[in-house]
Amino acid sequence: MLLSLLLPLLSLSSSLPQVSATPHPHPHNVYNPHRRALKRSITNDASSIDGSSFDFVIAGGGVAGLTLAARLSEWTNVTVLCIEAGGDGSDVEDKIDIPGYSYLNSLTGSAYDWAFTTVPQTDSLDLSYHWPRGKGLGGSGAINGLFWCRGSSQDYDAWATLNPNGEETWNWAEVNKYIMKAENFSEPSQAVQQQFGMVLNASAHGSGGPIQAGFSEYIYDEVAKWIPAWATLGLTARDLAGGSTHGAMITPSTLNMRNQTRSDSKAGYIDPLPPRGNLVILTGQQVTGIIFNGSTDASGNVIASGLKFQAAAGAQSYSVQANKEVILAGGTVGSAQILQLSGIGPKNILSNLGINSKIDLPVGYNLQDHVSYSMYWTTPEGTLTWNNLSSSPDLQASQLAEYRASRTGMWTYINEAVGYPSLTDIIGSASEASNYANTVSTNLDQTVSDVTSWLTLPANVATGLKAQYQLQQDWLTNDAGQLEIILTLLGKGGNQLGIQVALQHPWSRGTIFINSTDPFTEPLINPDYFGVGYDIDIMGYGSAFARRLAAASPLSDVMITEQYPGAAITGDALANYTKTNCGTEYHPLGTCAMLPKESGGVVDTTLIVYGTSNLRVIDASIMPLHISAHLMASSYGVAEKGADMIKKKHWLVTAVANTTTASSASQVTASVGRATDTAITEANQSGSSQSALSTGAKIGIGAGVGVGVAAVLAGLLLFFCLRRKKSNGAVTEKGWYNNRTAGPGWDQGIGGGEYKEAEATGGAYPMAAFDSHNPQQPLQGADDYSSGSGAPWAHSRTQSLNTIATADLASRTPMRSGSGYGLASGAGTPYRDDGSDDGHLYPTPEGAQPGWPREQRYHPVQIG
Repeated sequence: MLLSLLLPLLSLSSSLPQVSATPHPHPHNVYNPHRRALKRSITNDASSIDGSSFDFVIAGGGVAGLTLAARLSEWTNVTVLCIEAGGDGSDVEDKIDIPGYSYLNSLTGSAYDWAFTTVPQTDSLDLSYHWPRGKGLGGSGAINGLFWCRGSSQDYDAWATLNPNGEETWNWAEVNKYIMKAENFSEPSQAVQQQFGMVLNASAHGSGGPIQAGFSEYIYDEVAKWIPAWATLGLTARDLAGGSTHGAMITPSTLNMRNQTRSDSKAGYIDPLPPRGNLVILTGQQVTGIIFNGSTDASGNVIASGLKFQAAAGAQSYSVQANKEVILAGGTVGSAQILQLSGIGPKNILSNLGINSKIDLPVGYNLQDHVSYSMYWTTPEGTLTWNNLSSSPDLQASQLAEYRASRTGMWTYINEAVGYPSLTDIIGSASEASNYANTVSTNLDQTVSDVTSWLTLPANVATGLKAQYQLQQDWLTNDAGQLEIILTLLGKGGNQLGIQVALQHPWSRGTIFINSTDPFTEPLINPDYFGVGYDIDIMGYGSAFARRLAAASPLSDVMITEQYPGAAITGDALANYTKTNCGTEYHPLGTCAMLPKESGGVVDTTLIVYGTSNLRVIDASIMPLHISAHLMASSYGVAEKGADMIKKKHWLVTAVANTTTASSASQVTASVGRATDTAITEANQSGSSQSALSTGAKIGIGAGVGVGVAAVLAGLLLFFCLRRKKSNGAVTEKGWYNNRTAGPGWDQGIGGGEYKEAEATGGAYPMAAFDSHNPQQPLQGADDYSSGSGAPWAHSRTQSLNTIATADLASRTPMRSGSGYGLASGAGTPYRDDGSDDGHLYPTPEGAQPGWPREQRYHPVQIG
């Protein structure tokens, strides 16, 4: 079995560079002396998982799914399963890892792309558009254009405005904090910054997180004209991560500058980890539904028992039990589809398909997407663009050899020049922008009525839509980025330069609904592009802005003649050209909206699905209103916060009965158990395996049937004990955060003390100050570590091997991640329940005695 696991690694040896110059080889490089220790608990053997029980079961191994898997499995006394429909990426590593391959050798249309197609778009010439979405470990983050950017502060503050009474805060300060937790930002040299007019503010970025954010080693000379051209139009360069996206930037990408490879959720969160016996990642299996056994909690909320999954239509179906929570991280399409197939969605749509409605919720409504198209200009003869690389096999080969030898050259380049103009900028007149906004305001009720009519919106969805529109109308007269403008070095089949124009705050709303009970039938995707006429108006203004930008010095030196659509194409002809040539910017959100129920919400601010007890959605589908940025950074932020909310729900400290130290006691790793819920064990009686885990699975997972049964019995005993002690405290949105002992970060107000992130100070849960990476400088709030050891919980990059546990040896080998994430420092590691957990400070939990931490355990789900 072990040999079979290593064969895929050995088969890669001929394609890997036969040099030692690579500063950080791929984590499964066959020349790595610790390669056996680097083997992850990643399997495509569904039969070894079938009928098992895990504490947390995650549907989807993309941006959010792998983030959650890594963060939740930091607690060694729980088990985590992440199920991904696609592959592990080992067969397409170059197309994932090498930045330029993402553009010139795209994985769209491959087995790593869901390759969805929209229904014909009524207001876009009845055209259907391709909708690529990542299918494989890393999700869309493994096949996208690598843009790492945040929205403006008002974008996220709007999420909080739309959820005024939520248990959890979702505003700029909160979401940005979690984006920073995920980020490890690196700057290029001062010479590069000066050459390309970069304005960077390191304090606006995170350090030490799992996801690398950096810049291409090779940048085409013409990119240096980008920032000065914006200045010619009166717009300034700024670091757009600081809360305002109004201006231009050479933006960072999810790119590890130390070896110029993509940093996706697998490379960042999974690959750097030592082997974790409590984490299993299953590939090649699509989640087909949520399993319910009919039980409810004391409030009548239904309890999810687990998930069912299979590789393809007609293939063997499998099932697993979730002891604590089921988490959907399938994205805007996948999570909505799973909920609807499972009986959670619009009752009329499900009933028409013969699906028994468990909870009538507006799942699938509120779809929003960035729509975009590109314009192209001819360049002077001899101008070096991406076309030189894309059209020359010889140049591709020589540049690839350079990349493999030194991680330099043209294959490191990706689009990074962006900008976000306001409505005033693109119209060119503040008074005209104000007049336009007034017209929008006057007709706002009619617009809501129109959209309600043609999409048949439920009343509560229409209520939420009006609240969203009121915010969007306000943004028309301030500096909110209405469009994203991107310089592209890849022409339309020739040696051209392009400007991409992408709508950021669409007025149109769409839907995603299943049209079959077959989970392998693509749902009906209707983004309703240009359904509301304001969208094509703003895109038209954007085309005019792009033309002014191309004519501005010094871009005018290299953008000579507008070839597509052509300077003579204006008015209705330009609108039709836009609709014919537009497509998704790959940023759909909103189908499982985080909104109050009365506003069309599907999940509350704890991301629990309304009417359920232990079912969450944690991905971009919960975002209620679009932002002026790509979605990847925000999706990491949502997942990081989601993981902390789950930990907060289940936090409990129990004293260690003997003299064993907390650090050694907490090294005991939970084992995978066997399902005991008959809804799980009887789900696949048509032939699914109910046998114990195979030997290979035990090696990869660390599972033991006897241990699992003992854990179940212990859990049941603890459950009944805890149930007798169940508090009768006030119930708010979910009631989990009430009746806490007041302390740092805890509000002593309503309900006995809820945690409010915005009010936390002094390193309260869930984040402490970031490591400065200076071993002579302690973290904020730490003692003076003048000896150079740094704070004891710091993510040090410099420990020697003799300071770490043998089990953590893998984390010291060169990694594609390259961040401080995953590095151990003796007992205080992210892998042990020693109080520091993931390297960030947590408050002393309720009931803890002086001198904590003790052994940490999760609360079981309280049923009844």
